[in-house]
Amino acid sequence: MEDVHLISEEMTPEEMHRLLNKLSYGRLGMSFENEVYVVPVSHIYDGERIWFHVSRYGKKTTYLQANPQGCFQADELAEGEWGSVICYGTFVLTDSLEARGQFLKLATGLEPSHSQLQQADMFICTLAIDEMTGRRTPGYSI
Repeated sequence: MEDVHLISEEMTPEEMHRLLNKLSYGRLGMSFENEVYVVPVSHIYDGERIWFHVSRYGKKTTYLQANPQGCFQADELAEGEWGSVICYGTFVLTDSLEARGQFLKLATGLEPSHSQLQQADMFICTLAIDEMTGRRTPGYSI
């Protein structure tokens, strides 16, 4: 009997894009001063970048400001089959009104008002993807 954990295959770029679009949560992988930090976040994938927001203060913000290199991982387990994507690249952290507006429009589908942008006291972060890899079990379909 074969171990199902050993049977996996590469995902196509189209499968990886579909999985990132389907899922709303994933994990950030960051490092700072020889410490690795992995944390779940809700995200938006626009076909080129991973978008998420962080508070102005906290461990995620400290790590992102100190080292912009990192990764994002998202996966799904469905009926015993799974698919997983890892995106490697550079994080960009900003609190510009323009970035807040883009993020809120992606998140809600609506154009935010100037007042809403002013009240959104957060950093917007994007991961510019340099490399993306994906694996799945043979029975997993996205």
